[in-house]
Amino acid sequence: MPRTSSQRSPARRLKVDDYREVAGEYYGTPKELWGLALPAQKGTPRAVAKAALLANTTLLGIDPKLRDLDLRKVIPTMGGSHVIFSQTYAGIPIHRAYVTVHMDGANRVYLIKNRAVPEELLPPIKQIQIADAEARRLARQSVKGRNLRVLSSEPMWFPRKKALRFAYKIRLRRQTPSAEWIIFVDAITGSVLSKYDNLAMATATARIFNPNPVVALGDWRPLLKRRKPVRRVPLTAYETVQLPGLESSGRLDGRWVTTRPTKNRIRNRSLKFEFASHEPGFEEVMAYYHVDQAIGYLRSLGYTGSRRIFSDRVPINARATKADDSWYSPATRRIEFGTGSVDDAEDGETILHEFGHALQDAICPDFGQSNEAAAMGEGFGDYLAASYFAAKKTGRKRKRLIPTVMTWDAILFKDPNPSKPPCLRRLDSRRTFKTFDDEEELEHDNGQIWSATLWDIWKAVGRDVADRIIIESHFQLDGFTTFARGARAILDADRHLFGGKHLTALRRIFRRRRIGPI
Repeated sequence: MPRTSSQRSPARRLKVDDYREVAGEYYGTPKELWGLALPAQKGTPRAVAKAALLANTTLLGIDPKLRDLDLRKVIPTMGGSHVIFSQTYAGIPIHRAYVTVHMDGANRVYLIKNRAVPEELLPPIKQIQIADAEARRLARQSVKGRNLRVLSSEPMWFPRKKALRFAYKIRLRRQTPSAEWIIFVDAITGSVLSKYDNLAMATATARIFNPNPVVALGDWRPLLKRRKPVRRVPLTAYETVQLPGLESSGRLDGRWVTTRPTKNRIRNRSLKFEFASHEPGFEEVMAYYHVDQAIGYLRSLGYTGSRRIFSDRVPINARATKADDSWYSPATRRIEFGTGSVDDAEDGETILHEFGHALQDAICPDFGQSNEAAAMGEGFGDYLAASYFAAKKTGRKRKRLIPTVMTWDAILFKDPNPSKPPCLRRLDSRRTFKTFDDEEELEHDNGQIWSATLWDIWKAVGRDVADRIIIESHFQLDGFTTFARGARAILDADRHLFGGKHLTALRRIFRRRRIGPI
């Protein structure tokens, strides 16, 4: 009897013609095997993933029996399953060392990502010379400022090119100016191996309505008085909405969102949170509302039950700082807003931008640790805000606002063309990846390349398809991803969700933006 494509068959060793490879930089093993077309397999995603790895341990440079790979999680999504293994050595995690296996709904493996350290490169165990308390002190010493607080400390192997260093991974928080550092301190020498600020920052402020008064009025000029934003916004800019799922305490604590971290937060047992934008509590209400609605939107796309992206309530601090600054903190998983100038949480597009960082971190923890990944984070945040509120920008007056984000936040940012609305950023840039500037702290500028690319997709295939494939693509990315990998992940998502219906249009967009190889 001939075997059907859905029957169990042993995983086979890959041949050169079976895959395309992204070469690793230091280990002599492939970092990524993509373009796979393996047959469908019966069994659990975990079993299928292990079988695929066991058949290709030599190619991947991993232990023949997978003894140092621990199953971290299996993520079921709309397009298939994503199985994640993390690598340990002597029972201690290796930073950024993992193997992931990605398969479609029929358990056809199409991508294997490999960041495992080959066995022959694992170093001999040395006696620890630096105690945890001393490592914490050295971490504090490496950061300028006061009010430094250690959030966590754990032993971890840290890769430096081909060498592994035994270290402490320390998360350190500084309140003012806001920073949240991940610092690796060598456990043998006490030297700082790595240090980076892990806050997902937004550089400007914004205000909330639905999404903001500029969009509601279709014009920004009535909102300026003597070259300053008006304090009392016209009543026609407001919408009355419902806040479903609140607890009976009178606080903004719901099923998916809580404003518990906000100091002096509002309480109204009558559950009537009807404030004007210049009154206390307005920004807290609107931050709660827009994040709650955004999670509801994700659920409408099918991310519910075992596929849900957020397992816990998203905490919001609507008044985290008096600075003109907002961010998402991966350590506390909070979205935090500043009150400098006009309160940031008064613009729904700023809220959705920061929620975009939370969404990426929920799917791919610590997303944005390379220059390209950081730019993709900022670009995705802008895209999500623009896509989510595009339907509000209908009609002749509002149409010009469609490719802009945070127009109330940046109402003082004049465009050289007086007919164009002020905004923090636009999504219709003509830039390509060829203009990417690989310097730190340019993620917002470089992010406009990625947001414009995603916006091209939105215009080509429509919001429903674009949002689905762009969000789904994140499940096969990592914190150090690149534009090219992001593009390939979007192509894979279209194959798995829509049978590859939009591949031709997507490839045309990526090529036009000089993103590849795809």
